[in-house]
Formats: sequence, structure tokens, C-alpha cells
Amino acid sequence: MARTAVTVTTLTEAGIDPADVDQAAELTDGNSFPWAPHRLLYVLNGDDSALTITVPTPATVGRGQLAIADTTIAVPAGEYRIAGPFGPEHRQADGSVHVDYAGTTPSGVMVAVLDA
Repeated sequence: MARTAVTVTTLTEAGIDPADVDQAAELTDGNSFPWAPHRLLYVLNGDDSALTITVPTPATVGRGQLAIADTTIAVPAGEYRIAGPFGPEHRQADGSVHVDYAGTTPSGVMVAVLDA
């Protein structure tokens, strides 16, 4: 199955309510969003267990093609995190950023992507 794309929401001076723009996370196959240098990832962990989010970095550096470590974000149970912006090292070949989830069968996870 393919990743589920997350719609990007532009922040306004009046503000936004993340509950109005978030969507259920695709916990099995992950999510994606178009890379831009000012995008933020919002994740609400509505589960009763901690959740780990991984943002893979496909880029390498140097003559030895050394891998760049993936970015991980810990989200405790019942809490939210806003992460980013993500550098170009997170951009996949198709121009998107991938988001993967791990936890003990997480549920109730909501995600949004915000243009700052």
C-alpha cells in the first residue's frame, strides 16, 4: 500500500485550530507531504502509549556516501509535538518528506502539515 499524503495548511495571522485541519495518521504505511523549507509537522498522540515518529533522510555525504541519521521524534501518550522545518536532506526522490510511526499498536494519532 502507498503512503497517504497529508494536505498542507497555511497558518494565518488569526491562527488555526489544529483539530480543524488534522487527519488520521496512516500508521501502517506512513504519511508524506511535499517538502518545503518552512513546513512544520504537527502530531497528536491520542493513544495511551508513547509513539515514535521517524522522518527518514535518504541523503548521504562525502566520497564514502555516509548515511545521514534519520530524525526521530518522541511523542508521549496524550501529548502533541510540532517538529520542523525539515532540511533538504529529508527530501525523497519524489520531492516529498516521509513520516513513519512506531509504537505498541498506536491508535488515535492525528497529523497535520503547516506552512509557517
